[in-house]
Amino acid sequence: MSTQHLTKKLVIGQQEWWIADADSDAVVKEVATAMSNRTTVELQLHNSSGHIVAVYLNGATAPSVALDLLSGGGPRPSEMSG
Repeated sequence: MSTQHLTKKLVIGQQEWWIADADSDAVVKEVATAMSNRTTVELQLHNSSGHIVAVYLNGATAPSVALDLLSGGGPRPSEMSG
């Protein structure tokens, strides 16, 4: 895994991506914009191995998106459906 803190997660359908803590606010805004405006955004996320990847989220076609912004449990993640 990367040396960045990766405690936050984005789930698109059945795929999970990790969000660097430092990037979480920007990612949340981009996801909200994509889902609200039904547009496509490019997100810099981390795969399960910790490698940075570009993930394209199409808010017009994504069936659901969940943001898990808490590490170590807590309330359920927020969900956005298109």
